[in-house]
Amino acid sequence: MKYIISKRIKIITAGLVLLIIASTFVYYKFLTPSADIQQYKEYYAPKIQQKTLKQGEVKVTFLGTSSLLFDDGHTQLMIDGFISRPPLLKILPFSTVKTDVDAVNKALEKIGIDNKKLRGLFIAHTHYDHALDLAYIAKQTGTHVYGSESVINIGLGNGIDIKQMSVYEVNNTMQFGDFTVTVLQSKHSPTFDEGEKIKEPLKQPAKALDYHEDSSYDFLVTHHNKTFFVKPSANYIEGALDGIRANVLFLGIGVLGAQDKDFQNMYYEQTVQKVHPKLIIPIHWDNFNKPLTGALEALPKFADNIKKGLDFIIQRTKVDEIDLQILQGFQCIYF
Repeated sequence: MKYIISKRIKIITAGLVLLIIASTFVYYKFLTPSADIQQYKEYYAPKIQQKTLKQGEVKVTFLGTSSLLFDDGHTQLMIDGFISRPPLLKILPFSTVKTDVDAVNKALEKIGIDNKKLRGLFIAHTHYDHALDLAYIAKQTGTHVYGSESVINIGLGNGIDIKQMSVYEVNNTMQFGDFTVTVLQSKHSPTFDEGEKIKEPLKQPAKALDYHEDSSYDFLVTHHNKTFFVKPSANYIEGALDGIRANVLFLGIGVLGAQDKDFQNMYYEQTVQKVHPKLIIPIHWDNFNKPLTGALEALPKFADNIKKGLDFIIQRTKVDEIDLQILQGFQCIYF
């Protein structure tokens, strides 16, 4: 009897050891960051204390992924505004996601959202890492929401009046105070549900995979003589940016490092070399299954190779003598 018990203990122990080894392998192979952002400190944008905006000055705040707040002291515009960032287990097929109300409230207060000044929320596409929080932000601030037909269905599913939302008119320029916004048709980085729409009101909580892409968009934002181009997704439509120019390019690099060299070179040529920016700020490089903080991590290895993507962009921008700066969560940059 003692022999049998001893044998079982050995089998259980061996099984636990194998499980620990396998778990450790999976963690380091797939779940660790695909780049150590600390190794790119020389490219960090200078940390500047919050200050009162001067006449004609623009502040842009980075909120992780491709979420940005433009502010000139009188008018505020938000791209995406994804703040909840549910953990990895929540995006699996057996679970659901919903807005983290507390996290969103704290973030909106921290970045100085003013309900009287926030004039528009613009959604790049309707995957959950861009569109999850749009309805709550619209409710809290009263701002108008712009996006695809799928954006409308997300809003309707969560109690937003149809009058508070508009479907994009591509290539049409809209005026908001001293800002203009022009929405351009774009293309999502290679994905499994390209063009799939949300066909009926989508109420939270919902599965992450219910947030289909629909269409993807880029944004040309101007403020007097300053021009900003926001490209949330790392893909291109050949020739789409002919004639587009911007001083600052917010460049999506998500899954760029997972693509082959030909794709990377074409992406660079059809974005950076078309827009001719003086400054590039990479976006959509961070792990959006971890909370929004001032110390964001790169996407995990199973999702991307951020080191490869960043190294490629850095190498090309050095040759072209274009400045590149990396922003952390909640960090502001002034123009």
